[in-house]
Amino acid sequence: MDKAITWLIRVAILIFMGGCLLIYLNLEKKASLIFSKPTIEDLKYKELDKKRANAEFAAKRDSIDYDKFGSIIFCNSSMNSWIESLNYSKQMDLYIFRKDADLSEWDNAIKDYENERSRCKDFDP
Repeated sequence: MDKAITWLIRVAILIFMGGCLLIYLNLEKKASLIFSKPTIEDLKYKELDKKRANAEFAAKRDSIDYDKFGSIIFCNSSMNSWIESLNYSKQMDLYIFRKDADLSEWDNAIKDYENERSRCKDFDP
C-alpha cells in the first residue's frame, strides 16, 4: 500500500476512536466529563439564587411594613415580591432539571399568592 493511504486510514481510525470516546464520556446516565450539565455551583444558578433571596427579603420587609402601617401598597408589593421569588425558583429548577423539572408546585404557589393579593385591604393599626 501507498504511504499516503496508510496514513489516511490511521487518521480516520484515530478520528473514529476519538468520536467514540466523546460519545462514551457524554452519556446521559454518567456524569459528563467534557460537556457538563449545569450544576448548583454554576454562576447562572448562583445569580438566580441571589435574585430569589433578594425577592424573599423584599417580600418579608414589605409584609412587616404592611403589618405596621396597614397600607395596601405594602401588601401588594409583598405579594408581588413573593411571586417574583417563586418565578426565580422556577427558573432555577428549569436550569438544573431542564425538561424533567416539575413546575406544578411553583405554578400552584403562584396562583395562591395571586389569590392572597386580592385580599389586601387598607386598615388602621
